[in-house]
Amino acid sequence: MELPIEIKRYIESELNTIKKVELQNSAKNISMKYRTNEGKGKRLLESREEAIAYAISRMPATYGAIYNSLKHSLEIYNPYIKNVADIGAGTGAGAIAINELLHIEKIVCYEREEEMQKIGKKIFENYNDIIKKANWIKLDITKDKIPEKYDLVLVSYMLNEIDNSKRNTILEKLWEITNKILLIVEPGTMQGYKNIMSARKKITDMGGRIVAPCKNNTCKLPEDDWCNFSCRVQRTKNHKELKSGDVPYEDEKYIYITMAKEEINQTDKNRILRHPMIYSGYIKLKICREEKIEEITITKKDKEKYKIARKSEAGDLI
Repeated sequence: MELPIEIKRYIESELNTIKKVELQNSAKNISMKYRTNEGKGKRLLESREEAIAYAISRMPATYGAIYNSLKHSLEIYNPYIKNVADIGAGTGAGAIAINELLHIEKIVCYEREEEMQKIGKKIFENYNDIIKKANWIKLDITKDKIPEKYDLVLVSYMLNEIDNSKRNTILEKLWEITNKILLIVEPGTMQGYKNIMSARKKITDMGGRIVAPCKNNTCKLPEDDWCNFSCRVQRTKNHKELKSGDVPYEDEKYIYITMAKEEINQTDKNRILRHPMIYSGYIKLKICREEKIEEITITKKDKEKYKIARKSEAGDLI
């Protein structure tokens, strides 16, 4: 899973304008702020250096998580999407993922941090035709109103930054501006899972219909367990240096919920919840059925199913 090559080239070129030690310090500052300010709604990025460090260290993984979440959702429900709102757009990873998967006419990137907007706009100038479709607007979702409605509303890695007391009000605001689909993506941690389950209940109570990844309104996992999915991101040399990584890739764990305004026809396929366990002659899969969580075994005797299972990953339908 990789960002489009034009974007990678632009981000790499921006590195030449900043000293490496400044970028490394900025990356550390961002990491510290995300750890210590979680759920407090504080400003996380305040400088150009931090915005570029974010684009290098977090943008590839965010892109991959959103791309996979939307792709899996569209496999079940794929209405005509004309316009999109990306709330808390960062440097534009979500907008890019959406543009790769859908033929949209308009996308509005709402972002609070001005430095993020500046980098996002420059990235868009170097990426296909999205610059003709995109508009950037400064917005703080906790305070400001959104005057328009959109066919698709995306919110990624944002609920974990919002105080618990404000989340339901924000979810109401997001659902109100949604014409067709609301997609929420969170980190694949226990807290991210809890945020998603809470959002799912709130939006279901407001009439939302679950599209993906869940099969029903009641999670069948035990209380001490949670589900998440993963996308593998290839690291550039600079990405490895900023994140002090040794291997040429990182696995981004994420969780998401997609809700629709109208009734949908759910698939009879089941969601794979864990990485397939491949043994000699058979594969074990943990899947989410409508009525229960189940572990199934597929042997080589089931030639077609076995072939599909070998190529499958957590998050896929089978």
